[in-house]
Amino acid sequence: MKTLKNTLSLPVRKILIIEDNYDDVELLDFQLDSLGPGRPSLEHCDNLATGLARISKGDVDVVLLDLSLPDANGIDTVARLRAAAPGTPVLVLTGTDDSNLALKTMSYGAQDYLLKGQFDLNVLCRSINYAIERHHVAETAQRLAAIVNSTDDAVISKTLKGTITSWNSGAERLFGYSCEEATGQSIGMIIPKDKPTELPTILAKLSRGESIRNQETVRVKKNGELVDVSFTASPISVDGSIIGGASIDREITDRKKSERILRETEQRLSLALRAASVGVWDLDLVSGEVWRSLKHDEIFGHDSLQPEWNYHIFQTYVVPEDRALVNELFEAGLISGHYEMTCGIIRSDKEKRWITARAETFCDAEGKPIRMMGTIVDVTEQKESESRQRLMAVMHEREDFMATLTHDMKNPLIGANRLLELFVSGRLGELTAHQHELLSTLMLSNSEVLSLIHNLMDVYRLDKEPHSLSLAMVDLTSLISIAVSKMKHFAELRGIHLLSELADQEVVISADSAALERVLQNLLSNALKFTPSGGSITVRLKSADGFVVMEVEDTGPAIKLTEQSKMFKKFSQGEVGKRYVGGSGLGLYLCKQICDAHGGSIVCVSQENCGTTFKVSLPLEVSNGTPSRENGTHSR
Repeated sequence: MKTLKNTLSLPVRKILIIEDNYDDVELLDFQLDSLGPGRPSLEHCDNLATGLARISKGDVDVVLLDLSLPDANGIDTVARLRAAAPGTPVLVLTGTDDSNLALKTMSYGAQDYLLKGQFDLNVLCRSINYAIERHHVAETAQRLAAIVNSTDDAVISKTLKGTITSWNSGAERLFGYSCEEATGQSIGMIIPKDKPTELPTILAKLSRGESIRNQETVRVKKNGELVDVSFTASPISVDGSIIGGASIDREITDRKKSERILRETEQRLSLALRAASVGVWDLDLVSGEVWRSLKHDEIFGHDSLQPEWNYHIFQTYVVPEDRALVNELFEAGLISGHYEMTCGIIRSDKEKRWITARAETFCDAEGKPIRMMGTIVDVTEQKESESRQRLMAVMHEREDFMATLTHDMKNPLIGANRLLELFVSGRLGELTAHQHELLSTLMLSNSEVLSLIHNLMDVYRLDKEPHSLSLAMVDLTSLISIAVSKMKHFAELRGIHLLSELADQEVVISADSAALERVLQNLLSNALKFTPSGGSITVRLKSADGFVVMEVEDTGPAIKLTEQSKMFKKFSQGEVGKRYVGGSGLGLYLCKQICDAHGGSIVCVSQENCGTTFKVSLPLEVSNGTPSRENGTHSR
């Protein structure tokens, strides 16, 4: 037997035939065999109930339905099948050539009909293709109709003479006319009389095949009320000829009202900001462009808005010693969404002033920062007033400090005295491992007290004389090795691995050896306090870009970014429970003082599950016997 070319234009994998005549089923299966490999599979049910049960399982592409079944007959058969399987195309099989019956079955949802014994394979394939295509078109039309009827926008079609041919529920709600009232009427009934040329202009554009997009205009409701709308219209063509147009009217009354309120609010805000001497700015983080108010540029010493402004230009006004702080706070603001900083600037007239900037960061749908909007205020008078107040409060601050120091020293000394009493009384007898541990604890406690006293002395010395360093050529490799060696015993007591990664050659700079040793001791002591047993501390030494960098990395808990910004301040101990509480609040402050005095910097890098690293950067070169301060920085 010659195999015919597959004439099914659409993929059909499974056909269900609901037929109680087995001869008709066998004939159909024989015809499908002619399609060759890949022919659709044929499943058979001999009554409607069984067929409905099979369809409910899915994966049926088309149904061939006999109108005369043991449990269903006539049009009722189609109705029941379509109700149970609205998403499946249906072909009716009938033994009578009754065109009225055929048309009636199609009105009930069948896509086509075939006369039994009077169709060949090509007719069958063509009918299946037609049924599937028509079913898809009907589904698409139903979806579009549902969309049109569900939208709040008015969707209207009209002839080229302006006669309304369709009017959805959105048009009913917007304009107040029912579909029956509007259909057949002129679309001009919703156009205000004071716009006599609008309708002819719209119809002329549609007749030329032109579209109108998002044109804002006014329409009139049935009750005479005017309504603001955004109007879009497109021509409707059939076989290349334009027969009318479709339009969408979206009410924008609330938006127009909001725009008027916004303009009025902006005017009031502009006046208020002007009176309060507050500048406003808006930074596009993608393009780098910055919009500013006039007051913004006036704060920087200009009488008018400058032709160009960006973040780099702003940085040129910031005093050198504050640039690192400004950058760090800016980066932090991108992460947290809130930006606030105070810094010194040199205005265009060379006058030094102080400014405070505050802003909020806005992100796109993926969480990427795209804009930063904020204000800027000249706070020079406020800063000067605060400076005077700080000078007046120095004595009170020192008294508070002495009280804090006494409290911090009391507990370690009491513990040391109790251990000494036990030892001197002889109640411990010969030294055991436990006794050795107690004595080691005593040694650690006394070391902490001694470190506290040294920090106090150095803080007072550097506060009074910031440049009182004893400079000499110092080998940092040797200095770090000695500092690590001194702390090795205490690390072992706590079950912590203390490591160093140092180059074989010497790294020599001009520095105060004792001061740098104090920095290392404080950083190592802090790391020991907050690294859990089994953790590790690593000290590294690197060189980069004219600086030598000492790193102290631990595997302890992370420090929140909000706490990092104040940890280098005097007496700052953070919130209760945070990782650097428990001391006098002088250790990290002293470290920063020493780094600043050397023209260097100290920063903290801390992330969740990644531990904490303190980085001390010191310049390799010196000028006139004094470390260069051009690279001074502010830590977080």
